This record gives sequence, structure tokens and C-alpha cells, in this order.
Amino acid sequence: MIRNEIMPEQTGQLQTAAPCAEMRLLLCCARTRTNPEMSQRIREAARKEIDWFQFIRLAVRHDTLSLIYSNLHRVCPDIVPGGVLEPLRARHEAEALDGRLLAKELVDILGFLDSHGIQAVPFKGPALAVRLYGDLSLRGFGDLDIMVCERDVVRARRLLIDRGYAPASVDTGELQQLLHERHELLLYRADGKVRLDLHWRFTNRAACLAGDPERFLKNFETISVVGKEVRSLRLETYLLILSMHAAKHRWVQLKFICDIAEILAVPDLDWRCVLEEADDLGLKRALGTGLLLAQGLLGTPLPPKLAQNLKFDRTVKALTAQACTHLFAEPGERWGLQGGITCQLEIRERLQDRTKIFLRYFLHKLKPGEPDRWFLPMPRYLSLAYYVVRPVRLALEKMGRTDRLL
Repeated sequence: MIRNEIMPEQTGQLQTAAPCAEMRLLLCCARTRTNPEMSQRIREAARKEIDWFQFIRLAVRHDTLSLIYSNLHRVCPDIVPGGVLEPLRARHEAEALDGRLLAKELVDILGFLDSHGIQAVPFKGPALAVRLYGDLSLRGFGDLDIMVCERDVVRARRLLIDRGYAPASVDTGELQQLLHERHELLLYRADGKVRLDLHWRFTNRAACLAGDPERFLKNFETISVVGKEVRSLRLETYLLILSMHAAKHRWVQLKFICDIAEILAVPDLDWRCVLEEADDLGLKRALGTGLLLAQGLLGTPLPPKLAQNLKFDRTVKALTAQACTHLFAEPGERWGLQGGITCQLEIRERLQDRTKIFLRYFLHKLKPGEPDRWFLPMPRYLSLAYYVVRPVRLALEKMGRTDRLL
């Protein structure tokens, strides 16, 4: 592997741009592989004047606590205060237990759906922890994500309800509309201990990603989760999906970047396939941002084929800098939420994709709803007139004049 030569000075500055000693220690520990040089850097970072309460707070926020504990316990238990390491160990063991219980539930659900003729594919969660980190306890997850074909969603939902799950919202009469407007359905187990996201697309429809999900479900691997063989996405597919997922959340969690770095460290992946798919789907900008963050923050070498063939334009570099700002900043009210239309437009490099995203957003904003019908009641045969009423109502709303007209 080689380092990308397009921006050597900038990638070396990302880690040193971390605003505090706690964040620099976090970046050193956020990895599964440590050589003697990295172990020495972890020890040196841990000897700094660390606010350990703030450090744990950062680890929790970035959902990397178990990974951090693993490295601190292995590399520098003599440096970290016992009053810090013990609570970290207890939290790590509690999360590991929860992870095993969720993994068992995942396997049971996959088998249950398969017995009813529904092929479900897990992604993220336990499946990604096992495939990428080799250990359920090293990647945090608090819910389960499974993908089914759109034609199977209604039946899968009914079966899950029979199994003891309850939908978070949506009445049966609204399901068809939801299928055409959304990409996932949230359910909770009756005891409240398991949250399940039932997906029929990997991204929301507003992303206008052609071929979602069919393009990502062409080939599978088989992995073992709590002793059971289950289908898994290929890592080449994961790299694209995780890059897109992280980009829409503006890369606010270090865990996203750790995932990218761990994939890049896997030898003999089909990087030509990754490049071709990214080019065909218009995801080179999202992919490039993830690669530069993994390289610049975690020191991950880029595979030669990616380094030589993926162009990092000015926008990718700007997005990388913005991502670091979000990563290092204190979380605000909207921390962790998906970016809006501006974010969707920024992360796509092709004009045709940005045009589709904008038009879909604009038309969705113009689509009349119940507030418009309440604002100006009209007979059904004049329903098309609400496309004129809606912008008028929104404009009046902005001016603070939203009284009903009739």
C-alpha cells in the first residue's frame, strides 16, 4: 500500500488539527491493529495532561469506547489511572453482553424470515462487527438493520409483529405510501430491548441513487455470527454504502471513519470493482472524502489502485476539512441528524444527480398536504389548485400570517 500523493501536506495535518489532547489520544486508539510505533504513540499521548472524564465522554459520543478500552488495556494499563480503566472495562463488558444478545436475536430473526420464504440480509450492527472487526465487542451498535426486497416488506412486517415486535408508527393504510416515500421501517420488540430497522433501500429516495438496492445485493459472502452462518454484504459493497451513509450524516462520528479504515486494511479486495461502481453510481466524492479522512486522521495507507485512480478534487478536500470541523466540534441540537438538501447536493459529483435531487426536493416541497386543505377548503374537483395555494400559504407563514382564509 502507498500513501496518496495528491495532498501529502494536508493529510498529515488532519490528526494534529485535533483541538485537544483527549481527541489526539482517541485518534491513536481508534484502530484494531497497532504496530510498535503506534503503541509508543498511544503511550506518549496517554502521558499528556488528559481530562479523563472528557476523554470518556468523547469515546462515548463517537461510539468507539470498546475499541478505545481494548487498546488502553493492552498498550498502557500502567499509565491510565485505575479509576478510569475499571469503569471502561465494566462498560466494555456490558456492551459486549448486549452485543451478543442482539446478535443472537438477529440470527433468530433471519432464520424466522427465511423459514417463511423471505430472504433477509443483515448489514451494519453484528454482521459488520464480526466481518470487519473480528469481534462483536469492538464495534458499538444499539440496533439491528436488515434488508428485504420491497415486495416482501408488508409480509415481513406482519411476521415481525406476530413475533412480538411493534411498529414505531404508521398504520396499515399508510404502508403503501411509506414504501414509495421512505427506505426503512422502525420496529421495537415488546420488551423495548431491541430496535429493528427493516430496510428495503440502503439510502432514502431523496438521494436519487440509481439501482438501490439491487446494485448492492448482487453478491454475498457468508460469515458466522454467534455460531450460525448468515449472508453478508461484500466489503467492497460496504465501502460504498458506509461512505454514503457517513456523508449524509456529515461524518460526525469517528466510528464511521474507523469502519472505512478497517476496510482499507483488508488485503486483496477488488478495488477495481469499487472504483467502477463508485464512478457508475456517482459516489466518487463521498468515497474520496471517506478515504482522505481515514488516511489523514487514522494514518491508514490507501491501496495503490485507489490512490492512483481516484481523483480528489477541490470539493472533496473541502468536504474533508468540513468533516474534521464537525468531528472536533461540540455537538449541537442537530448533532447526528442527516444533512439537508445542501449536504445531499455537495456529496454528489455529477450534475445529473444533483439536478434530480433538487427537483425531487422542490416537487416534494410543493406537494399539497392537509395544512393546505385546512388553509383554503375547496371542492375535490379543484384539488390541483392546491399546487398554487401551497406556495402562497408557505409565503404567508414566513410572514407570520397563517390564519385560515375561509
